[in-house]
Amino acid sequence: MKTLLFIFTIFLTEMGCQKEEDTIETWWVNSSKKDCTGVGQMSCLQIQKGQSIDPNAWEFFYGKIEGFEYEAGNIYQLKVNVTPKEKPVPADASSLNYELVSIIYKEMDKKLRLTNIWKVVKAGSVENPVNPKSKESLVFEFNASEMSYFGDLGCNTVRGKIQDLDESNLVLGPGASTKMACMDMSSENAILQAISKIKSYQIADNQLTLFDENGAEVMLLQAVD
Repeated sequence: MKTLLFIFTIFLTEMGCQKEEDTIETWWVNSSKKDCTGVGQMSCLQIQKGQSIDPNAWEFFYGKIEGFEYEAGNIYQLKVNVTPKEKPVPADASSLNYELVSIIYKEMDKKLRLTNIWKVVKAGSVENPVNPKSKESLVFEFNASEMSYFGDLGCNTVRGKIQDLDESNLVLGPGASTKMACMDMSSENAILQAISKIKSYQIADNQLTLFDENGAEVMLLQAVD
């Protein structure tokens, strides 16, 4: 009886040690890498942990997930086994190993469709605005990975951050614009007003339609590429 009790005690001890050392975590991996600084300049995965995604909670991951083959453009949810490395561990290295257990979810990141150069077809009541100097169509460039936008207002340009973005919702920050004065500011004012009202979007037939909070169209753009 004492022998059985002793064996059972050892078994429980080993199980306890395994739980302390091996941790299975749920990770999300974003659809694009970003430049980061580790030992030197590098390109990092963006990750966050938990059951749901917070678009403002992405963190750089400087290591490597063994067994995981990343494909840009996809959102992943993973099960990752996290274990401590055997000592000694170099001072500039992580003290943990990361190994893929399983891919729970993999899907194309639909918000990346916004990344393109778009010609302004209509902004408010202004149709087909052009640059007064070049006489070329005004264009906007959206970068969903960088959460940024840049636009030609006609006389000036505007550059800003995308504050909120998923496959249907879109909110643009006010941005910073140049301050040149022009004879006709009607196109510029119409576009700036539209930017402040945008709450959602739709992409169909190479056109980007931007809507306000009531679902009314405030701006229409056509893909250049």
